[in-house]
Amino acid sequence: MDFTLPATKLDAMNSLTFRLLEVFRHVVDCGSVTAASSSLSLSQPTVSLQLKKLSAIIGIPLLEHVHGQVIMTDAGKALYEYAQTVLSAQQKLDSRIHAIRGMQTGSLNLAVVSTAQYVVPPFLSQFCHEHPNIEVNFTVGNRAQVIERLRQNLDDLYVFSHPPEDSSLMSAPFMQNRLVVIAPSSYSGPDHCSLESLCGQKFLLREPGSGTRRSLQTYCEPRNITFANVVVMESNEAIQAAVAAGLGLAIISEHTLTPASSEQIRILTVQDFPLNAQWHVVTTQHRPMNLAAQAFRSTLLASTSGFHTLPVNHRPQ
Repeated sequence: MDFTLPATKLDAMNSLTFRLLEVFRHVVDCGSVTAASSSLSLSQPTVSLQLKKLSAIIGIPLLEHVHGQVIMTDAGKALYEYAQTVLSAQQKLDSRIHAIRGMQTGSLNLAVVSTAQYVVPPFLSQFCHEHPNIEVNFTVGNRAQVIERLRQNLDDLYVFSHPPEDSSLMSAPFMQNRLVVIAPSSYSGPDHCSLESLCGQKFLLREPGSGTRRSLQTYCEPRNITFANVVVMESNEAIQAAVAAGLGLAIISEHTLTPASSEQIRILTVQDFPLNAQWHVVTTQHRPMNLAAQAFRSTLLASTSGFHTLPVNHRPQ
């Protein structure tokens, strides 16, 4: 039978408290005042007094004792259903507030490969603006250095273009990493061509093992493309400076290029380029993520594929 509280008693509902509802639910769930008092760490008279107060607020008997058992009246059933809803909502609110409080302070340890230092800061800026009291430790290294940090479990999150192959890692892509062929602004050699037709040029490349070099090898090996004259450099800045000075061509992540580079560097139109790789955020299953790490990982994964560093303008001959 449906039960609706009398209109004359609706105002009394304002006197209901979480504690009264909790006591009532425990009495029903435990089956007796004695058991409920033990569960709540309260005395039996205190529990009985709370029930009496609750009945007075409602104005109708809530419980009946039949053969030593506590039985709910129709009013009791309605109140029990209400208590379940309210106390469940309170628990969800408590959990949410706890999570928010946990995000007010804490730390985020983040390690990224060197090229990702051009990709991650905009996301980090957004995150720090939203969580100003989080202490952020941001480490940049080459791929070997970041893998060593990963092996030692030093950080909460890692960013790679080519994550290590390890079943204990959790890796998720969050945006494209486009590789382009660049030349000095004064370049007058082949353009609108294949990469193979450029192999006689001097190329400035990242060190073996770097994400950029691995992407290039993945492209070149099945096509039997080799470079006749290679200069190895371990930083994107050094490569760009060398290209701008006319030392040679290079293959580099588009994210490392800035509008200021457009006066000294141009992007060539090469068949199959840009090569599209992915940036990945990596975590290890052996290190549970704290709230700050979870939030920043979510920030990365919520990013759109339309996020791009402004590319250097194409200036074909």
